[in-house]
Amino acid sequence: MGFLMEKKIKIFAIVLSLIIVTSMVGCAQEETAQYPEKPMDMIIIWSAGGGSDLAARLIGDYASKELGQPFTYNNITGANGAIGWGQAVQAKPDGYTVANLTFDILTNQAMGQTPTKYSDFDLLMQFTRQPVGVFVPGDSPFNTLGDLLNEAKENPEEIQMATTALGGFFHQAAGLLESKVEGAKFKYVPYKGSAQIISALAGKHVDAGIQTLTGMEQHLTEGNMRLLAVLSEERHSGFPDIPTAKELGYDVVWESWRGFAVPKGTPEDVKAKLVEAFKKAFENPEFQEKAVKAKLDLIYRGPEEFKELLDTQYPQVESVLQQLNFI
Repeated sequence: MGFLMEKKIKIFAIVLSLIIVTSMVGCAQEETAQYPEKPMDMIIIWSAGGGSDLAARLIGDYASKELGQPFTYNNITGANGAIGWGQAVQAKPDGYTVANLTFDILTNQAMGQTPTKYSDFDLLMQFTRQPVGVFVPGDSPFNTLGDLLNEAKENPEEIQMATTALGGFFHQAAGLLESKVEGAKFKYVPYKGSAQIISALAGKHVDAGIQTLTGMEQHLTEGNMRLLAVLSEERHSGFPDIPTAKELGYDVVWESWRGFAVPKGTPEDVKAKLVEAFKKAFENPEFQEKAVKAKLDLIYRGPEEFKELLDTQYPQVESVLQQLNFI
């Protein structure tokens, strides 16, 4: 009897354990099936009212309609995004914190400015691209990108190249161009932002500048400046007559971007709901119309494609920063 009783107790314990585990799994599945049950936080690492902020809020509003819960937008700025991203990766990975990612996370990581890496996130999507071009004043003697780079080779550090913060995205773009012509070297002139670069070019205070293409049509039409080349894989639809650097023999493709991610470890089914909601938001005709009016260069890359892009770009960022003596 003792042996049989012990065996029954063991069997009962096993059955009870299976019931408990099954119950826990069922509860977890029910929880995620009901996600989201409350408003979600979106961490935006740039100031309210800026381009990145407006773009994130625009698509976030449409994604929230798909999810049935609103986003609370939190602008956590500072240290080139490091503060906001640092808080984002420390958030509970439950799908209630979504982070707006930009190209700058790659620069921060390469320069060791923050312990936060892009690999600390699970990616959801990329939704904009920010192509750039090489601009010169309207009456510049440089008619082609080759003219400019050859002059930088013949007279190193004589060509004044306007850029934003040294080590940043624009500086990296110019550094990549330099690297394609042995001996070429620009003299970099840093400005606070794009508005200052445009003023410097229009006022002929610099010889050239790297600048986003958005909103530059008027300056080109008025003849204040000229566009020598775009640093994209293909010609830009807004400037169909302007060649790419690749077409001209300089293998440089350099675009900034915006996207979204969640802290690593977020449940797969929660991520799937977010990916679907943001994709539907991107495809919404109203969003597309408003994005065009806001002069956003739209592109959709899902989680896998977005990761492939970052895995490709990051080594390039490291390489050009080493060339520029920043790391």
